[in-house]
Amino acid sequence: MYSTGPWMSTASVTGGTTLLVRGPAMTRKTDVVVRTLAADDDAETGTVLVTTDDSPSALWRRYRAHVPAADPRSVGIVDATGGNAGNRPTGTTADEYAADGSDPRVATVGSPADLTGVGMTVSKLLEALVVQQALDRVRLGLLSLNTMVMYADDERVVKFLHAMCRRVDAVDGFGLVVVHTDGFDERLDSQFEAFVDGAVEVRERDPDGVETRLRGRGETTDWTAVEFDDSDSHPDTPASAGVSGGPAAYPVPESLHAAIAAAEDERPTLTLCNCDATDGDGDSLRSYFESRDVPVRTATLDASTPRNVALLHRGEELVAATTVDALTDAIVVESDDAFDRRQQPDVLKALSDDAHGARGVDRAFLVEVSRVVEMRGYRTGAGRVDAGFQALSNLWGDPRARRIYERLVDSGVEVHVYGVPDAPTPADAGVVVHPSESEEIRDSWFVVHDGAGDDSGKAALVAEERDPGVYHGFWTRTPGRVDAVGTYLRNAYPA
Repeated sequence: MYSTGPWMSTASVTGGTTLLVRGPAMTRKTDVVVRTLAADDDAETGTVLVTTDDSPSALWRRYRAHVPAADPRSVGIVDATGGNAGNRPTGTTADEYAADGSDPRVATVGSPADLTGVGMTVSKLLEALVVQQALDRVRLGLLSLNTMVMYADDERVVKFLHAMCRRVDAVDGFGLVVVHTDGFDERLDSQFEAFVDGAVEVRERDPDGVETRLRGRGETTDWTAVEFDDSDSHPDTPASAGVSGGPAAYPVPESLHAAIAAAEDERPTLTLCNCDATDGDGDSLRSYFESRDVPVRTATLDASTPRNVALLHRGEELVAATTVDALTDAIVVESDDAFDRRQQPDVLKALSDDAHGARGVDRAFLVEVSRVVEMRGYRTGAGRVDAGFQALSNLWGDPRARRIYERLVDSGVEVHVYGVPDAPTPADAGVVVHPSESEEIRDSWFVVHDGAGDDSGKAALVAEERDPGVYHGFWTRTPGRVDAVGTYLRNAYPA
């Protein structure tokens, strides 16, 4: 049995159980998961945490804040942020622990889109806990599925969750998977629920706090108030001496449209040369890469060799090459108990998530990406968020959006909002308003978080409405590019 502590409306669950922890953004679902796992930490228990947003060091601090005696050798963290903390090569694991025993094992995966890489790494770390550490109980915390959905197509994410549930069941473990429901596709949400054993639903409780209930496993519990010790309510707040700027410098754009155009110009192309792949394999590659904003083309060369080669290139500049078979094998998400251990091809290693494109997307998709950027600011509890709503009524007339930005202000973030002044700003809103009638503001949707002095916390979304309800743009976590967009906004639209 696994104890769930006082946060989940049930005292314990049996081995082999995986639960979604789902609810609106900024309802402390990650806190619920981290504290639940930490409360049940003991000498016979191991934990694997998958992070797609927070740095491994920040996540480890959050965990250890609740269980100071946690043995780092019994904890593994999969860094799927794409930031490659510690500059380890993608796919590697830090098997040497810190001399003072303070750091867990950390494995890096190149991107939240590399679901096969994440699955392989989770399997490796679970195996290490069960076989090498000889632990009787293991838990998995996945934080969160939303970022993966941004980078990978729905079908692959559903298969990935299914595989993770089967892996948890195979080791008689306990899994918790965070899902933010704001802007989330209900059909996809129902598919997720089909593979798990139940859901811990989280909702806000007036006047403050949250409530949880368990739905599934043959029962629906009553709503239970969750109490948090907020002596350190924002454990991810970076040190004031955080680095800014990063190694890559980006010029301040002349406009948001220019920033989008520059990001589009830098995207690579994948060309399949002399390809004998079946239609199914070709469709799989196309779906995978186009969901990462990499167009896929085919070419027949005059020479008969080489055959079945995949070339990643920018214009005529070759970035990386590998065989089509190796590339196809590497992106397959198995719906089995474990992932095969494969070598990552050079093409996947070379893919950069510097600026991930969003072309022809709707408002629901932009809401999903916006929540990821906003959550970074909220978890940091510091720094500055610049958000463009096209019209201010889109903020003040939408209860969900208004709640998000009230939470950001309450957390300590300096919030600046932009838009056509078609609705009054509440006197107690606590935000800095940048009203504008400009065409750029009227057509642009953006959210930028400056990281509060820490490059690892920076993120930005920039999009423009080119047709009614249809947007084109990009999102990025590259510090220099985020800084350039933020500087443009401050210069072009003073308060």
